[in-house]
Amino acid sequence: MSAVSVEQAASDGNRVAARTATSSTAVRIGRLGFAARGAVYLIVGWLSLRAAAAGEGTATDKQGALEAIAQQPVGIMLLVAITVGLFAYAAWSLVRAVFDPERRGHDAGGLVARGGFAVATVSYAGLALAAANLAMGSGSAGKGSDASTQDWTARLLGAPFGPTLVIAVGVALFAVAGTEFVRAYTASFRKHLSLGGLRSEPRRWIVRIGRMGLVARGVVFALIGLFLIEASRHQDAGEAVGLGGALQKLAEQQYGQTLLGVVASGLVMYGLFSFVEARYRRLTG
Repeated sequence: MSAVSVEQAASDGNRVAARTATSSTAVRIGRLGFAARGAVYLIVGWLSLRAAAAGEGTATDKQGALEAIAQQPVGIMLLVAITVGLFAYAAWSLVRAVFDPERRGHDAGGLVARGGFAVATVSYAGLALAAANLAMGSGSAGKGSDASTQDWTARLLGAPFGPTLVIAVGVALFAVAGTEFVRAYTASFRKHLSLGGLRSEPRRWIVRIGRMGLVARGVVFALIGLFLIEASRHQDAGEAVGLGGALQKLAEQQYGQTLLGVVASGLVMYGLFSFVEARYRRLTG
């Protein structure tokens, strides 16, 4: 095949990829996915907020949120809807990672963002499978976030240069947390939303909700990163935590119930902001 033919084939492939990523079907999948993500965060935040208000009990994670859904009178139907939505979010994350409909590009920042989308693909696909198992009557959403985090931390610690790799993951999570804080401060997420049809007051509230949600997510990522670094320093995977463990660590501090309540409220806000994204986010560049 000639060089011209190769270039033509690559060009044709890029056009097909672009059409795939920006098709109405892909966009609908993305919107459904954002709504499902919002439902999960809303329930995680709400249950943790209740634990903080009661001054007892434990904070929950995404698996705990699914199990809470399963206990509702129409839990099976809700779980089926959540399963479809989570698979949709995983699929949309894959589209964002591979086809780059948001034009993140191939520079360092763009590749990091697209790598994050790839991680989200795996994470939310796993959560969708857990929801599906619950809907089919397994009685459990599988391992919680703490157990899963400790499992892969233990495997990494046992690998060559394992402690260094665990520290690198922790530092990466600190970087993600910093990115969330910057997005909250600058409200840079506004450029991804089509809010022109809204009055000024609803737009201001959307920005406030987005900021609070991103700060809460940043706090959670920072805590998970911190305890990964501690697990590496002490060669103890049991010190690693996931979402539920990070929230529980907050509750164990001085004024812990207040801290947990603030962050849990922020996660509720992030859930609400995800619903906003489901409606108003620009899903193409």
